[in-house]
Amino acid sequence: MIVLITARGHGYTLRSIRNGKFGFPTPALKIVSYDAMLRARRVPRATYIFSDIERLSPFELRMASELYRAMQARGLKCLNDPARVKSRFGLLRTLHREGINPFNCYRADEYPEPARFPVFIRYESDHGVPLSLLLDSQSALDAALKSLESDGIPQRGVVVTEYCAESGSTGLFSKWGAFRIGGPPFVDHVAVEKNWLVKYGKWDDLTDEIVRDEHDAVSANRVSAALARAFDLANIEFGRADFAIIGGETVIYEINTNPYIGPFVPDPKPLRLKTQEIARTRFGKALAEIDTDGDGNVSIDATPLLRKCRQWWRIGWMLPKYP
Repeated sequence: MIVLITARGHGYTLRSIRNGKFGFPTPALKIVSYDAMLRARRVPRATYIFSDIERLSPFELRMASELYRAMQARGLKCLNDPARVKSRFGLLRTLHREGINPFNCYRADEYPEPARFPVFIRYESDHGVPLSLLLDSQSALDAALKSLESDGIPQRGVVVTEYCAESGSTGLFSKWGAFRIGGPPFVDHVAVEKNWLVKYGKWDDLTDEIVRDEHDAVSANRVSAALARAFDLANIEFGRADFAIIGGETVIYEINTNPYIGPFVPDPKPLRLKTQEIARTRFGKALAEIDTDGDGNVSIDATPLLRKCRQWWRIGWMLPKYP
């Protein structure tokens, strides 16, 4: 069995696998929240994936890190060490410093002066749309940050990111997704839109050329050295990287430790259906490789911090107050 640990309210991501809607064979999967795991004294013998690292507060991160080590000490297989996984900001800074990404990222509360424009503003831990449109100058950035603060949006947890996107010959912007599940990463899909901010992609915008390229990339697992290196630099063993090819080079936007995997819906495009089958079969096999066989429960020794959490909590309570 595999257990995905998520932040409260974010267990929907792999529900398709848990509910048998993935469309292809996968090991048994259970989804639990950090609230439940952190107060557990005994847990099932399974493989545990620590996800939603970016959504945890510093105090929650400390608790999750102690839990990870306590579980490993009992011989349980655990992926994504909360103490080592880089935040979005930390990863983007590292990728820029390593020469992988040409763009940089800045904390909003440091009064940033980006090296290149345009830029945009977003929450570091959020996976939604940015807080601003593209800003093409320092004065526009300063005004936007001041306006957000006036509107009651604190700058802590907000980042400023340099724009880095490129439309193809058809005028479409592409965003690729690649997964890592314990082993080497593998390409899964591409999404395209006419807008530079590609979120889910527009199926109607897929051309025959794009569909063929996606099939070639997925079937050949066209993973660049930069992409594989990004997962290593991020210390992420389970997650999905969102990336693009800019000027012939791989550019990584983020690595999500709790990626959404929807139910299997056969694509009406025959070649894209074959691509789906390759990608989902590969995903299922990767899960099987990290799966843990066996029955029974394992007791988890209480670290000093976990012991306090067990004493403070009762079933149904929220997280304890921060120290």
